[in-house]
Amino acid sequence: MQTFIATAAAIAARWADIDGNLDKIRAAAQRAAHEHSRLLLLPECCLTGADWPQGLTRPPLSAVALPLDSPPLDELVRIARQTGVIIAAGLYEKLRGRVFITQAFAGPRGLLGAYRKVHQGELSSREREKFPVFDLGFARAGVSTCFDNMFPECARILALRGAEVLLSPFASLPLTRPAWRLERLVALRARAQDNRLFVLSASHAEGRVQGSPPEWGYSGICCAINPLGEVLAESRGPTGRPQRVTVRLDERLRRTYLLAHQPSLLARRPSAYRALADGKLQRAFLSQAPPFRFLNRSNRFTVD
Repeated sequence: MQTFIATAAAIAARWADIDGNLDKIRAAAQRAAHEHSRLLLLPECCLTGADWPQGLTRPPLSAVALPLDSPPLDELVRIARQTGVIIAAGLYEKLRGRVFITQAFAGPRGLLGAYRKVHQGELSSREREKFPVFDLGFARAGVSTCFDNMFPECARILALRGAEVLLSPFASLPLTRPAWRLERLVALRARAQDNRLFVLSASHAEGRVQGSPPEWGYSGICCAINPLGEVLAESRGPTGRPQRVTVRLDERLRRTYLLAHQPSLLARRPSAYRALADGKLQRAFLSQAPPFRFLNRSNRFTVD
């Protein structure tokens, strides 16, 4: 890894407005280039927009999803070429008759690859190797999209495969900053500290969801975290609106702390963790767990 400047930028993407979303991506990339960033992380599904929170059904998902060899992806590469910035942008991807939630890497020389979200029901990755690491030339990056970040296994596999930076794009409930810090930032700091990774996160920006608790919405908050789990930068401004951070990721910091202070990567015993892949153990746990339900936490958090 080299020391480099990176940007995470929120976008208020609109459902099926691909041309309009590309304009927002272009503006974000131009600003990132002006700040000498080499990498721009954008939110989950920012290219196609997403059919939430309103539960939009027109046009249908099948009509909005894009193949990676489609003209909008060509335009994403063109933006990367014009600005000199590698862009990690989210979309609904159409592939072999299915739809996936994908984060595509567009560079000046073309598409560098794509990560398909692992934890998303029918939209989940069906690939045998689910956690690719991308060599960007100046750093090795892995992706963990939205809900994937709540599973420690995802970041651990990426770290073991050589990732130095974890990109965490979100659609990102909840809306309020106190709720975001508790339900998102805590997990991201843990992923960074456990695995000695830099973490860069960008959230979708969308105001309060009708009929939901006050803290529900899409925050637009972005952040960067160092390999000790310390917050390097947290974006500011009204939640629900696009925010951004630009930071310098220092290669010396990660090298210094990679195996310092007896971290878990040094003392791992893989043979001791076989129970993690035991389907019977998982089913037994779930059979005893109470039913899942969303909780109204409006009395717990305050609106910004």
